[in-house]
Formats: sequence, structure tokens, C-alpha cells
Amino acid sequence: MKTVTLLILLCSLAGATAETTECQSIPKSSARLACYDKAAPSTTAPDKSATSKPSAPQGQPVDRLSAENARLDAAINNNCRGC
Repeated sequence: MKTVTLLILLCSLAGATAETTECQSIPKSSARLACYDKAAPSTTAPDKSATSKPSAPQGQPVDRLSAENARLDAAINNNCRGC
């Protein structure tokens, strides 16, 4: 199992190395940067939750504990007791 994992890792690194050596030969810096960007695409997606949440008004602290308690109380009140 370790041998298969090592083989897969080596193959993936060999492909990445071959792509970057092609990028090194490009003389124009903007084209070279675009080549590197294609060779190593971003694996993280932008965090949409941070932009969609409304922020607290200016000067008022955010009370995260009371917000969490309110969500917990709502979840507890929705439980069926005696079903």
C-alpha cells in the first residue's frame, strides 16, 4: 500500500515539474505568470460566508455567545418531548 501511494505521489510531482520547466522558458513576465497560474490552480474557493453575513453596526460588539445560545434554545424547543 505504501508503494502505491509513493508511486502516485512521484507521478504527480513529475507532472508538476514538467509544467513548471515549460513556464521558465517564457521570456515575457506576464505570460510566464499566467503559465504558472495554470500549472498550479488555486485549490481553495473564496469564503462566501464571510461576505454574506451581515456585520455588526459600527461601535457595537458582537456577542457570539448569546447568538449561539439563541440558536441552541431554538433547537431544544423544537425537540418533540413525549412522542
